[in-house]
Amino acid sequence: MQISVLASGSKGNCTLIRDDDTAVLIDAGISARRIQQKLSELHLDIRDISSILITHEHIDHIRGLKTLSKNYQIPLYAKLNTFKAMPFIRDIPAECCRALPDSSFTVGSLTVNSFAVPHDAAEPVGYNIQTKQGKITLATDLGFATDAVQQALDGSDILVLEANHDINLLQNGSYPWHLKKRILGTRGHLSNEAAGFTLKNLLHKPQEVILAHLSEHNNTPQTAVNTIRSIISQQENAAVNLHVASPDKTLSLNFN
Repeated sequence: MQISVLASGSKGNCTLIRDDDTAVLIDAGISARRIQQKLSELHLDIRDISSILITHEHIDHIRGLKTLSKNYQIPLYAKLNTFKAMPFIRDIPAECCRALPDSSFTVGSLTVNSFAVPHDAAEPVGYNIQTKQGKITLATDLGFATDAVQQALDGSDILVLEANHDINLLQNGSYPWHLKKRILGTRGHLSNEAAGFTLKNLLHKPQEVILAHLSEHNNTPQTAVNTIRSIISQQENAAVNLHVASPDKTLSLNFN
């Protein structure tokens, strides 16, 4: 089992999960050309992708969808309201669009479950991906971790979790107030501190945590790691390996 975060941040998000002969993307928020280049570096071709799982319709999560669907007819999974909210939905072949079911479904050797997250989008979700080796969970673009989100995260082996901003950096930064208010809101983005307490509150913690969607203006990788580590280190038996995803460089983890 391998997870590779191809890109993470406000400029674009895309994550690859590969198990046996199955490979899926979660989001395609960078150009189709960049996705192809990054897959090639991992010895994969775009035609190896079984499906694309979409979290929500913001452009930094769907930028490459139109080209990928039209040129390669890759099945796209998203909530129905997410499809309706996409600005270029008429340019995506209808046969590629598949509404996410309320229950689990399979893509090759992977079992997929979506779960609702609070964000200012039509019907945003996170994903649980179950493989033979373990459970991968992705939860980014959420204002806070609801009880349902905490339950979805619990028991993950690898967790991709948003750590978008440092609250002090954001509050004292150059963003206009309306944008600060949006980010800090319950349908905005998860702060370092909130990410730390989300991890702390998990009964069964992941072995590996990838901190994702870091703000380039209101956070730094070291700030995120230090804040989260200081919170979870207050517990016994809270050994968690923290990694930080990048806007440009691919981060890969293997799980055997």
